[in-house]
This record gives sequence, structure tokens and C-alpha cells, in this order.
Amino acid sequence: MPSAVPEPGRRRKWRLALAWSSGALLVSGLAFLGYMKLVEGAWLPYNKWDRRERGALRVGQQAPDLELPLLDQGTIHLAELWPQRPAVLIFGSCT
Repeated sequence: MPSAVPEPGRRRKWRLALAWSSGALLVSGLAFLGYMKLVEGAWLPYNKWDRRERGALRVGQQAPDLELPLLDQGTIHLAELWPQRPAVLIFGSCT
């Protein structure tokens, strides 16, 4: 009847394979986190449509006067909306 304890050579190979795979997993995880921090800080573009410029607008700074299209075939300047009420601009895609 074969014993349940593996041979010493097999056990060593198993530990070596486990150590290499866990090391590779750790290195790849750290590389991914580093990449995400570079994207978050706008040092690397997120994708080919990413048009962020580092330091273009700051919190509390007034937005530039934009000409925005209306749904009923017209345009409006953002400065026309400010005296009436606060304007919230959302740029992006929710797909």
C-alpha cells in the first residue's frame, strides 16, 4: 500500500513551484497597482481618447465660458446660465 506522505524530492519541487508562482503573482500585482497610480495621477493616458491635461483646472476655479448645444437646435453660452442658478457639468460616458 502506498504511503500518503510524498517523497522528499517531490515535496521540495512542490515548495519551489509554489514559491516561484507566489512571487510572480506578487510582482505582477505590484506592477498593476503602480500602473493604476500612474494613470490616476495623469502621468499615463487611460486610453486613446484621454484628453486630460495635468493641472488644467483646479477645484474652485471658474469654468471657461463654453458654447453648449441645446436639444432643440440652438446653442447657449455657459455664462448665460450662471446668474440664474448653479450649473453642473458632467463629462464622460456611462455605458
